[in-house]
Amino acid sequence: MYGKFIFLGCFFISWSMSAQSVVNLGSTEIKSILSAHNKERSLVGSPNLIWNSVLADHAQEWAVKLAEDDNGLVHRPSGDDSYGENIAFFSGHTFDAAYPVELWNEEKSDYRYSPISYSNFSSIGHYTQVIWKNTTQVGCGCAKSERGAYFFVCNYDPAGNFIGQYPYK
Repeated sequence: MYGKFIFLGCFFISWSMSAQSVVNLGSTEIKSILSAHNKERSLVGSPNLIWNSVLADHAQEWAVKLAEDDNGLVHRPSGDDSYGENIAFFSGHTFDAAYPVELWNEEKSDYRYSPISYSNFSSIGHYTQVIWKNTTQVGCGCAKSERGAYFFVCNYDPAGNFIGQYPYK
């Protein structure tokens, strides 16, 4: 059953048959998310990202959808989005807004400075989107499923991870 969505500030609140809930990302969480991104970006000479509330709304909408479905990680369908996207899923862990970004940054250990390719993308794509030099803005959203799993989504503008390109130089 589809729920009703009400726009409240920059967050969507959903009523549906599931007990899924929006996780409110306030100023403290936003600072934590930006810090986790920008710390890693500074190590490779990429400029700091800024928060974009339109991207956050977009990410929140997808996080709610994932939490309602509660069926694992699924990116938006191809052609449905012009933004870069990182998604994470975790449970059994107290919510910490920087945690998903730290998980993505762990892919750094698999990255050997080289262009993005079809063969390396699946093991480094989250990390390289975090550090993509031409990306300037990020917005994230989070929702918790009925069974307590967190679905965390960040959208990036402009998108990164273009095959044949380096994430930074």
